[in-house]
Amino acid sequence: MNARLTGSEEYMRRARRTVPRGVNSARRAALRPTPLVFTGASGSRMTDVDGNEYIDYVGAYGPMLLGHQRPEVMDAVRAQLAAGVLYGGQHAAEAELAERIVRMVPSAEQVLLNVTGTEAVQATVRIARAATGRRKVVKFEGHYHGWIDPMTANGPGSPVGTGDAPRTVIAADHDVVGPEVLVCPWDDAEALAGLLDRHGSEVAAVVMEAVAVDSGNLWAGPGYLAQVRRLCDQHGCLLVFDEVITGFRLAPGGAQQRTGVTPDLTVLAKALASGFPISAVAGRADVMSVARDRVGHAGTYNGNAVSVVAANATLDVLETRADTLYPRLERLAGGLADGIEDLAERHGAPLQALRAGSVIRLHWGAPRPVRSYADVLAAQPRPLGDLAEALVRRGLHVRETGLWYVSAAHTDADVETTLTAVDQALAEVMGPRAASACAPART
Repeated sequence: MNARLTGSEEYMRRARRTVPRGVNSARRAALRPTPLVFTGASGSRMTDVDGNEYIDYVGAYGPMLLGHQRPEVMDAVRAQLAAGVLYGGQHAAEAELAERIVRMVPSAEQVLLNVTGTEAVQATVRIARAATGRRKVVKFEGHYHGWIDPMTANGPGSPVGTGDAPRTVIAADHDVVGPEVLVCPWDDAEALAGLLDRHGSEVAAVVMEAVAVDSGNLWAGPGYLAQVRRLCDQHGCLLVFDEVITGFRLAPGGAQQRTGVTPDLTVLAKALASGFPISAVAGRADVMSVARDRVGHAGTYNGNAVSVVAANATLDVLETRADTLYPRLERLAGGLADGIEDLAERHGAPLQALRAGSVIRLHWGAPRPVRSYADVLAAQPRPLGDLAEALVRRGLHVRETGLWYVSAAHTDADVETTLTAVDQALAEVMGPRAASACAPART
């Protein structure tokens, strides 16, 4: 398919008159040749305003683990819409959801609900500070924990620091983070040990992505997470896993189930409710107990009935079908990642496809193999954007960052169609580069 995008282009011109950048989440503005405007989605497919159909690998930036419009979820939501949306009081599905999360997630003994991952991260910081009586928080270079200060500091794309930790704090949008965030390189136990030797008595929490998806789909080296667990126990600070992306996606119990390391607090969001807005903070009962009388956990939309029943329906599918669903996701994502790398080798493209469960991250021109955040930063973003644009025109909905989400709705036929499109797109992208490499030097 060679997509015509005139409708999306016209919409964006209209939207930019009244909406900054024409989008309501800044990252959507980067897609070339234009941000897409959609009219519908079902399963693994999406349709835009011009009538073009796409195989979707954006997955609404992660939530659509079961695909779009999963019947079990939509049936539960329709039934709840007939009964009510928001009560300003409790309903039985809230306790049911908390019980499901406790049953599935190793660290969960008690659960509090929020609406977005960003605010759930903020809730963990408040809870950790109240539970420990300390103020400072350790975060890691390249890890993403939402857009609110102080946790926005040193996010994906920020440079790698030098020297001993803590590293220089770099704010994403504005310099108001303050001195209470200590930044450390990730997957470096010696650096964290040194930081905590100097500041541990002031640190409330060490917060990380247990698998660093946002900073490149990186897995920690052998023993690192267990060593972080020991260091936190030694210094009396809490270990927080941000599993906004990895929760329920890498396994029913998330990255902590896969790695065998249990944090004190966990943040959950994206895959929790098949696209309906909800997040959760889960953790040890003694830590969560501060929310009874010392932390005012609040929010008008916390526990809204529609999102909660969507989450229950989603987790019911993930829990009861785990034995078949997760191996199938691994097989599909593995076949797709391996196929992309095989095609890249055939076309002479310096492209790698790193995988974390059903999440794939493409890296163009990075050191081989990609092992660290510094390796990720050494990649070339422009060719990856060119590849994404070529794939959009061939009917794939993909991000210019190379972060792909495989869903339970994808099929073997989708993978086959996708690899055909990747083959064609790589030929297009590599054509000018090959010609440039072979051209005689100008004198």
